[in-house]
Amino acid sequence: MKHTIKAILLFFTAALLISSCSSDDPNPPSAGFTLDPNDVVQWDTSLVVDTSTGSDAAATSYTVTGGEFIYLGNTIQFLEAKTYTIKQTVENEDGIDTSVQTVVVGTPDNFYALDGTQVPMTTNAFWYLPPWPPGASKYIRMLIPISGQDNPNLIKLYPVAGPNPLQGTYTWGADGDVGTYDAAFTQDYAGFSYGWTTNGDDGADMEIKLIYTDPLDDDNNIYEIMLTSYTLNYGDWNFATEEWMSEGTKELVIYYRGKIDPIDE
Repeated sequence: MKHTIKAILLFFTAALLISSCSSDDPNPPSAGFTLDPNDVVQWDTSLVVDTSTGSDAAATSYTVTGGEFIYLGNTIQFLEAKTYTIKQTVENEDGIDTSVQTVVVGTPDNFYALDGTQVPMTTNAFWYLPPWPPGASKYIRMLIPISGQDNPNLIKLYPVAGPNPLQGTYTWGADGDVGTYDAAFTQDYAGFSYGWTTNGDDGADMEIKLIYTDPLDDDNNIYEIMLTSYTLNYGDWNFATEEWMSEGTKELVIYYRGKIDPIDE
């Protein structure tokens, strides 16, 4: 009987020791997170993936410094081409831990390419309303300064948005139907003087995305314009005979991310 009582007492003592050790063992948190993607340019949005560990985390917070940004849910949109520092703080009853990442946000690589040769676009696209013919619709212009050339090259985009927002996917068409677009290119543009221009073209779909909405002024919205392939029929007009003189074709590609400046009134 004495041996039985002793065994029971030893059993309960061991159980109490195990329980005491398991409840008193500290379990501090370990901070950690990733960004997807982590190679970003201005106006990109990254998903913040929390990889921290630690039981019963009471608080997980983030601070972002270095430039303007939008933090919404678990995403960060970087509004400037600057170096950002992102700090995660994780805390529970057993401790606190932090993790820090530095993100270098690049400048958008805006360009057009003719037959595979890329040319950087360093100026904003803008809306233009032609003075003639009466009732003409506004369209998007891009003027690109060219080193060693007296005048810029001119790209014209004619998206027909109809009653819908500008953003969307447009199919090529020269008839002006809603949801279609047309485009044109003029080399060494100086009004009625130029090197060569285009007529009777054909192209792949053009996509226009709205990637940032300014809460105060729609003129500051940021768009992304992508045209992966467009065949330019280039040459010159004989204004005396009103005939088009084709010199061949060139392949145009456009990538632009930025503002579309309003009409200068």
